[in-house]
Amino acid sequence: MLKKIFFIILTLNLISHCAYKPLYSNQNKINYKIIITSFTGDKEINNLVAANLNRNSKDQSDRTINISFDTRYTKSVLAKNTAGTITDYQTNAVTTFSIEKENNSEKFIIDEKFNFKKMTDKYEEKNYERNIKRNLATTISQKLLLRLAVMK
Repeated sequence: MLKKIFFIILTLNLISHCAYKPLYSNQNKINYKIIITSFTGDKEINNLVAANLNRNSKDQSDRTINISFDTRYTKSVLAKNTAGTITDYQTNAVTTFSIEKENNSEKFIIDEKFNFKKMTDKYEEKNYERNIKRNLATTISQKLLLRLAVMK
């Protein structure tokens, strides 16, 4: 019992005195004004990414980041049954970012994939695909914001 108490106190003491900082703690601490210069490709994903970036932009900051991006969205057949009808789809969103930040320029690609089953109701399938696009756009913008927070 005494060993457990000693170990807990020692662990808490070490954690409180080290420079531990969670990996995603800088994600919301971007102190830049984000300017989207251009975007091409899939309109729905691009508009959602742009809205997420504008939401995290600090308009009062004097330091700016210029971002242009291109998104390619594809939906391909992943699997068919023995009769030859489609059973599974795979969606793929590839976004190429070009970032200019105070004399520094960087290009990188974020690739997101999602697999889903074909639905019998076409209306429900379209709504589900719209939700998938929203989730892909959110994931892409979060990865970009994390990259911007780490970028010097």
